[in-house]
Amino acid sequence: MSDIKNKLDFLVTSHKKLTGSALTYEIAKSYIDLFSRVKDKKTLMIAGSQGSGKSTLSLQIKKYFKKYYSKNVVILSIDDFYLSTHQRKLLAKKYKTNLFETRGVPGTHNLKLLSQTIRNLKNNKFPLFLPVFDKVADNKKKYQRKVNKVDLIILEGWCVGSKPIDPNYLKKNINDLEKIEDSNLLWRTAYNKALVEYQKVFKKFSYFVFIKIPSWDFVIDWKYKQELGLRSSHTNIHLKKKLLTFIQYYEKLSKWMSLTSPSYCNVLITLDKKQTAKKITYK
Repeated sequence: MSDIKNKLDFLVTSHKKLTGSALTYEIAKSYIDLFSRVKDKKTLMIAGSQGSGKSTLSLQIKKYFKKYYSKNVVILSIDDFYLSTHQRKLLAKKYKTNLFETRGVPGTHNLKLLSQTIRNLKNNKFPLFLPVFDKVADNKKKYQRKVNKVDLIILEGWCVGSKPIDPNYLKKNINDLEKIEDSNLLWRTAYNKALVEYQKVFKKFSYFVFIKIPSWDFVIDWKYKQELGLRSSHTNIHLKKKLLTFIQYYEKLSKWMSLTSPSYCNVLITLDKKQTAKKITYK
């Protein structure tokens, strides 16, 4: 009993340090069950919309596995593999749409580097240096993370594990960005075609955890809170207006994943409006 209590306390405390918010013992128990199910996995994907807590969950696994299983977890955030601003401008010229200058959708990542990194991790080619992307500067940092050992590889990101979008849903305009800036469907068609290539990366992972949000309406507030944290700020009206446009780049694929991923993921974590896991379902 004391061992379980220690594990619960550890998760509650680490969650508080990572997010500043409380984690109930009931949810902590659910996480302990989840962690025990994946402790012998070699590869794991975690996906969810912006602000859903995928990065926090990844870090919780990393800390927990190190303390209780003596295992080294390497977290690969797909965000760290974004192309530079210069590379995205070249991408925009290639596809004849400036929408590709904004990071986010499939096609704006260095997929070759991500694939090579995963391959090197699996083949234990150490030391390995992982890229780090600065979202505020919108470019990769000169600093790289050094890795010397790995037992579990986690790939986390908003579009991780997604299947290509159905043509009928792809053509449907769901926001002003699509209706006005992509009326010719060049951008959508190109990033959906790029997503086909991403499947080769996703197939390298044996287990998929998907975090489902209650409604898209919550995403902007959660993303705003996240971005304020990156800037060590409490409020920024200009930033929130900018995010309202920025989030439209992610909307279609995020909604598509909410519609489809629950049917093929291994674990479905359903959130409530407070960003708290209210249910964990195993497939």
